Amino acid sequence: MFNKLLISVLIILPSIVMADGLLRTTNLDKYCEINPGDRQTVIYLDQNIIASKDPNWYKDILNKVKYRPGEKIQFVNINNGGSTVELIWETCYPSFTPERLKKLKENEGFGSLFTGGVADNLSNDQKFFNKQIVKALSYPLQKTRHETAPSFSASSFPRKKLIEAIYYDSKRLDVNDVFSRVIIFSDMIENSDLFKLESFNPLDTAKSVAKRYPMFLNYSSFQIYGINYTNNETTINENIRDFWSQFLLLSGAYVEQYGAQLAVEEDTLAWDFYKFKGYVQVSGMKGASAFRMIIGDDGKIRHGWLEIADMYLPVSGEVKCSGQNCTIDAEVLASPNLDAFRKKDVLRIEGTLKSLKGYVGGKDESVIDSQGNPYQHPISLSKI
Repeated sequence: MFNKLLISVLIILPSIVMADGLLRTTNLDKYCEINPGDRQTVIYLDQNIIASKDPNWYKDILNKVKYRPGEKIQFVNINNGGSTVELIWETCYPSFTPERLKKLKENEGFGSLFTGGVADNLSNDQKFFNKQIVKALSYPLQKTRHETAPSFSASSFPRKKLIEAIYYDSKRLDVNDVFSRVIIFSDMIENSDLFKLESFNPLDTAKSVAKRYPMFLNYSSFQIYGINYTNNETTINENIRDFWSQFLLLSGAYVEQYGAQLAVEEDTLAWDFYKFKGYVQVSGMKGASAFRMIIGDDGKIRHGWLEIADMYLPVSGEVKCSGQNCTIDAEVLASPNLDAFRKKDVLRIEGTLKSLKGYVGGKDESVIDSQGNPYQHPISLSKI
């Protein structure tokens, strides 16, 4: 149904979009107010590579992206040239948790016979949401330069400043008590004055670019697809991949997916959000630390982050509780500073979900640091 609807819209689109402009805010905002979500999703569409007659750029979003009840969603166009963005549509996902829906139905009055019940209104809002998504995905077509998927070589990549676009739009991810999921359709080719595509060191370049464009992306997870969509430059694409992974990590974000197609994201019905502050003790000195995580109803950590000083370490793992006594066994997914902490270091803490103690570092005491000491740093955290 989605595909047929989108195709019909694509045929008549540019006149529709030019006449109406950006999509207007709708009454779907009430779902964020009634049932505040625990995540927001920002979807960036790289207009520079979007082709009007190729369906592959939108199918992954329509078929694979799922939303949580009351989740705030923003569709954002990265304009041709990749240095500016514009908001296409901002909305809230029309859905309730099972508990909330049950309560709303129980409180329905006699008037619902005339105005429609909760279930009917929800169904209508979801139909409207599905139609608006099609329009949002169609918006970049008004100025696209391509009918079919473009094909570039190392010498023909168009000028594009993706880093600058994300930098000036980073406030979009400045949210409290929710995590941000960022989905980007782009080939991620940065073709600007920051470095030469044909030859650059991705890790060193990431550090220098992070100093020039310092930003905090608020522990966001990035899911990027469209890689190799425009070219077959293997070395360039590998270097660009490593650059973005390191640059985003230095900016407080983690690349969960990076490839040609969007992978289906594992999800759970219920999430519990926790934030902690405390300290880590390294070589007898205490350093500020913070930890945040969402625990799914399967006990797995979703979007876990350990912050030590100015380092952001994404983590994954499990939480096991017996009564109020809990054990958290997590692993570092990536590190921006391998001299301090490394991928596959562990975070092992226990206590209540109000106060936790343990260590971060090697899996056991046989792992030692450069001074011959056990590579396990005590950590103490309290819920905030």
